[in-house]
Amino acid sequence: MPKLKPGVCLTGIRPEILFAVVAAERAYNRAGQELVVTSCVDSKHSRGSLHYLGCAVDVRTRDVPSDAIQAIVAEIREALGPDFDVILESDHLHSVQCGVM
Repeated sequence: MPKLKPGVCLTGIRPEILFAVVAAERAYNRAGQELVVTSCVDSKHSRGSLHYLGCAVDVRTRDVPSDAIQAIVAEIREALGPDFDVILESDHLHSVQCGVM
């Protein structure tokens, strides 16, 4: 079961984002890591962010060894396919459902 950072709000996320979280959790677990969701519709994001529409999720990467993160990202991208963008930021992994607007 993924953990939620205190203050994360799931109310209003699209069901497709839950699929992204499940895919991420499987990849993290295979790498021996724990998945922590750090943001959904909460927090501060750029103007027009898909977070506010419930179409994006951020997960923590700071506890994942650098030699494991690229394999995790590749596995998530493969699982989600072209309907999602999976972006490795400096301090988190960002998954966005594409084609939303």
